[in-house]
Amino acid sequence: MNFASKLALAAVLSLGTTALTVAPAAAQKKDDKKADPNALKVSDDFRKAAAAAEVAVKAKDWTTAEPQIVAAEAVAKNDDEKYYSAWLRLQLELGRGNEAGQAIPLQVLAGNPRTPPENVGPYTARLNFLQGKAANSAKKYPDVITYMTKARQLGEKNIDISLMMANAYAAMGKNVEAAAEARNSIEFAKASGQKAPEAWYQFAIPKVNASGNRDATADWLAYYLKDYPTVKNWRWAMEVLGQGAKGTDRNAKIERIDLYRLRRGTNALADRGDYADYAYVAQSSGLPWESISVIDEGRKAGKLPATDPDTTKIYGAAQAGVKSSPSLDALVKQGGVDNADALLAAGDNARALQLYDAALAKGGANADEINLHRGIALSRLGRKDEAKTAFASVKTGPFVNVALLWQVSLESPPLS
Repeated sequence: MNFASKLALAAVLSLGTTALTVAPAAAQKKDDKKADPNALKVSDDFRKAAAAAEVAVKAKDWTTAEPQIVAAEAVAKNDDEKYYSAWLRLQLELGRGNEAGQAIPLQVLAGNPRTPPENVGPYTARLNFLQGKAANSAKKYPDVITYMTKARQLGEKNIDISLMMANAYAAMGKNVEAAAEARNSIEFAKASGQKAPEAWYQFAIPKVNASGNRDATADWLAYYLKDYPTVKNWRWAMEVLGQGAKGTDRNAKIERIDLYRLRRGTNALADRGDYADYAYVAQSSGLPWESISVIDEGRKAGKLPATDPDTTKIYGAAQAGVKSSPSLDALVKQGGVDNADALLAAGDNARALQLYDAALAKGGANADEINLHRGIALSRLGRKDEAKTAFASVKTGPFVNVALLWQVSLESPPLS
């Protein structure tokens, strides 16, 4: 039951079924003991116009109702008459969808002593909602926040509250608040059994990212990808998160290559630039095996021309790097995290996992980094539940956000 039907019913029930059929004042004085305590005290002139209006309202005959309501309003003098004429006016404006016309009767009803106490809040909430919409149309954004906050506090349930507050906060330069209201809108839609439009996520994410809070950005990206897991969106998400991994330190390099690995795993390597940069990052990180496989894959997919000078140079350097490195069998025997990383880069995931597990058991190494790479190895081996556990074990530092997106990828449908 919506706002209109709930309050219309409540008004009728609270006043009794004889609201407009009571005897004239003289008769009331003669037999006060039999008078309905809920009956409206109205004049004959008011009763005539209001009764005709009520019949028309019940029949949804708005054309007939309008002049009768105007007539009732013109002779309304006491609180009872003002209450009932406002109630009739509200039904008329609700019935014909005229929001602008609802504000005046709502003001009367919210402040009238005849209004049942339980209805004052809903009337006031609706009034604030309409005032907020008017403020939004007038681009009075602080007023939008004031009115919509009050409407929400008083129990108004409408998705437009959070949508207009999100836009108002954005117009005021309050990006964090705007994103929070965008999420409220999305959750409202979900609770109603609907899927929120993709544009609502795209509205919020740049604003969160602009705040410099990478954790919040990653959280929003994961939220988005769970609901819209397309190749295009995966690529964009990793571009956004990767903007914060531009340094030359070890952690930044690891973050970049693990994001590229995630692009590869979600089929989100789009063009020559993606493949060439991935190959370069792998080679410059001392992982020539991965550089070679990425270039081979890009050429096979038609994204990298065999004659491309940059990738040809990287390919040659990577081949030389593999040739000068110990064999994979030798790396396994040597053990250690760095050799596990080399095995992971070479696609030898099972043996990489063995070395990572041994390093964790031994202690002293970066557990977050190891668990991130354990999760990647496990996901490649199809051991999804174990991969989830590994990614969830990444608790602190720069790898938490990368691990979060890897976790989401485990639940993503196959992408092509």
